[in-house]
Amino acid sequence: MEFFATTVFGLEDVAAEEVSELTGREALRDVAKVIFSGSVMDAALLNYASRCCNRIFVMLVRREVESLDDIEKAAREVEYSEFIDDDQSFAVRSERHGSHPFTSMDVSAAVGRGVIESYRKSRGVRLKVDLDNPDVELFALLRDSEFILGLNTTGRSLHNRYYRVFHHRAALSATIAASMLRLSEWSPSESLLDPFCGSGTIPIEAGLMGLRIAPGLMVRDLAMHRLKIFSSEELESIRERLRGSEERWRDLKILGTDASSRSIEGASMNVRAAGLEGVVRLMQGDVRKIDEWLSIQVDKIVTNPPFGVRIGLRHAEEFYASAFKTISRAIPGVSVMFLTNKPVIAGRAMESAGWRLIDRRKIIYGTLEVSVIRAEA
Repeated sequence: MEFFATTVFGLEDVAAEEVSELTGREALRDVAKVIFSGSVMDAALLNYASRCCNRIFVMLVRREVESLDDIEKAAREVEYSEFIDDDQSFAVRSERHGSHPFTSMDVSAAVGRGVIESYRKSRGVRLKVDLDNPDVELFALLRDSEFILGLNTTGRSLHNRYYRVFHHRAALSATIAASMLRLSEWSPSESLLDPFCGSGTIPIEAGLMGLRIAPGLMVRDLAMHRLKIFSSEELESIRERLRGSEERWRDLKILGTDASSRSIEGASMNVRAAGLEGVVRLMQGDVRKIDEWLSIQVDKIVTNPPFGVRIGLRHAEEFYASAFKTISRAIPGVSVMFLTNKPVIAGRAMESAGWRLIDRRKIIYGTLEVSVIRAEA
């Protein structure tokens, strides 16, 4: 079977590497997704264990189209009785990129007609549509002339981690946080600092990675649990294998700090929800005074600083130049991986503080184009 896993635009290589590591299958990079062949149990493993993918889909259709009629025809050619029972409902969600004389809703409607007609011909039953709470969800993706139809095996995006009980207004996506940790080449034997930890996403993701805890094991409403192609016995076998590979005995050195007491309180709530009390340490501290309060040796910094968002653009460059200078004095030679939507300001701040740029890549976070930057003091 062929599958695709969606991810963040600009981080496809990270997701492809993770998919290959977990499944042993070759994963090909595509726009905001990776494509691979395998078994339904590979998809199940990714739903439980992936940190860098958002959703896992069975690829039902992939072809070039020119019109809504082409889309409906492509949808009609799939044998849906392999995936959907007579008494189950379905819905189609669509995403469209490029210039077309129709809308995403038109795409959903065309696919829906194709699904209903195909199932009626095959089973003599008209499938029920439930747009609010469907048993089975199909995903139609149209990018220019390429049409992809997928069966959603995940449900809600995996970036909605189970531990998110405190919602910071500028909270980082967990899949981006995990991808940044991979890009930083942090290992559990190294100490890690996030000096702008906010709601604690990066330290928590590091804790889960370091202890080899699969985040999807805590998700109770994965779509694959309602799909007939997944065996409950095989799913339990995968869960047992993942639990057996956890390394909760590890002594990790992970510190999250923030100048905001409210953020530290919220991050503490998320750390407790993640089951990482005693693993992730949190404290209030202003990064510009890091040389006054830092008491551990730090090997890596991975962080999401608030460039021009919480402190005002006018003072952002001065603020971060000061922060970079203080960090380089307190932790000479440290490697930093950070996210910013103001790469020019960040670059000037780093340069004035004497930092060396190692790598920079652009990613799309929601509707924002942001940069992931790696540098050394």
